[in-house]
Amino acid sequence: MSLNIKEEVLHVESLVGENSAQTVLQTTLDLPASAPSIGRIVWIKPTVMISDTAAAADKVNLAGYIDLKMVYVAEDFDGGPPNYQSASYRQAITFSDYVEIIGAEEGMRAQAKAELIGLEWALKSDQRTVDVDVLVQFSARVKRQHRITAVTNASVKPPRKLAVEEGIFTIQPLLKTAVTALSVEWEFALDGDGQAKHVLDAQISPRIEAVVVEQSQINLSGNLDLHLVYLNEEGHVQAHAFTKAYPFNVSVPNDTGSTEIAAKPEVAADLRVDVNPSGTGFTMSGDLRFKLDLYEARQIRIVQSLAGSGGLVVESRTETVMLDHMVNEKSQQSTAQGVMELGGSYPPIREIVACEGKAVNVDYRVDDDKVFIEGAFSVEATYLAHTEEEYRSLYRVSFSNAVPFQQVIAIGGVQPGMVAELDIEVGQITLDLINRETIEADIAYRSNVKVIEPVQREIVVEAVEVPPLEEDPPTITYVFVRETDTLWKLSRQYHTSLEAILEANSWLRERDPARLLPGDKLCIPRKTLTA
Repeated sequence: MSLNIKEEVLHVESLVGENSAQTVLQTTLDLPASAPSIGRIVWIKPTVMISDTAAAADKVNLAGYIDLKMVYVAEDFDGGPPNYQSASYRQAITFSDYVEIIGAEEGMRAQAKAELIGLEWALKSDQRTVDVDVLVQFSARVKRQHRITAVTNASVKPPRKLAVEEGIFTIQPLLKTAVTALSVEWEFALDGDGQAKHVLDAQISPRIEAVVVEQSQINLSGNLDLHLVYLNEEGHVQAHAFTKAYPFNVSVPNDTGSTEIAAKPEVAADLRVDVNPSGTGFTMSGDLRFKLDLYEARQIRIVQSLAGSGGLVVESRTETVMLDHMVNEKSQQSTAQGVMELGGSYPPIREIVACEGKAVNVDYRVDDDKVFIEGAFSVEATYLAHTEEEYRSLYRVSFSNAVPFQQVIAIGGVQPGMVAELDIEVGQITLDLINRETIEADIAYRSNVKVIEPVQREIVVEAVEVPPLEEDPPTITYVFVRETDTLWKLSRQYHTSLEAILEANSWLRERDPARLLPGDKLCIPRKTLTA
């Protein structure tokens, strides 16, 4: 025998589908008995968390909760400094919902995320109860993970020849997901001699700056930006930004034992900021929660057909497989500009003290060597009103779909019909007042794009060199099974059929599935020929 065949067991993924669904979640907030009644609600800020995701028949089930924080002006306002109060509602809304994805099955890998599209509230006549409606969009993606046996190489010794058709693919199947947390207890001082009285809002933005994969562990390092809106000892609203205020490092075990993996990290902040007892600074406490997806990143060669010549007879068995071929990926920075107008229900602006933004309604189109992305940014601005009063009243206004953006990313090798996985990171947001009712926005953002090609191919899963048929073969041949033997290979080598081997070795049918083990002794009938 001169044919040399290499077979490998490959771990691959294939996209089943993705979809989105919107829903309205409702709750009622009641003030604690000791809290003063509500005169005016400044804002209600939601934070959504998905705690469980699982694929099921034609859908992805997900569950989680929404935290709400309310800041309001108390009803007992008497012309002095506004009496700002805050109330936090942990897991104010719990949800259990699903996103329909045709073809999804239990056990498949499901990914899900939740985006807050809008929030409305209504203060009841008792001034202590608030009805809240939250519009949420759930998005989910399902991938099938499976192992395939494939012929990845074939060669033959001359003078015989072998015609091989093969395909080269880049795969990135998920190996595992690692999670860890970092406990944070940090005190930091105010700049200058002032004192703080009460924190109204804390925008905490942790960012991972480096990922280092080592043989035994994976190290993550980054920093945390913090923007505070608080009251000073005189009751005035103040704001301060702490850039790269809290560097962090964390490690997770590398259970794969390989450095040739791709690591995709995520970090979320479950942190609280309070004024310290002396009022000269703040205390930040809680956890940074890390999620790290580890992917096998490798290029594979798969044989799609085999044919021998020069007296060489080769038979092969093929199967249809589906896999995601990773074509290319790229990150690109850009900026978007827009003008936003206050609605008539809001007072004019004196000073903007904080802002946040997120990408919404993002869509894409894949063309030859390009990906076209479009969407919009929604912006929320916290500001002090322009009035003649000594104490400026605090307001928060939302501008939905306020700043449209378009981006063209040149990515070699991509073509129409391929699928893009997008992640839009919002960076610095600069808001400038054109006048008291008009704001000019400049938003820096980064688009992270990975393009995959869903591939369906007939591939060779087994191949064997077939010797010439003997003129007068024996009626029965006994063989001891080797590690590389299969029923299909033995049937081709000895010019018989699978069914004939099973009939002559009925004990094989008791195995589920009927398979060979090294050392098995088989009786192979030689008179039943294949067609």
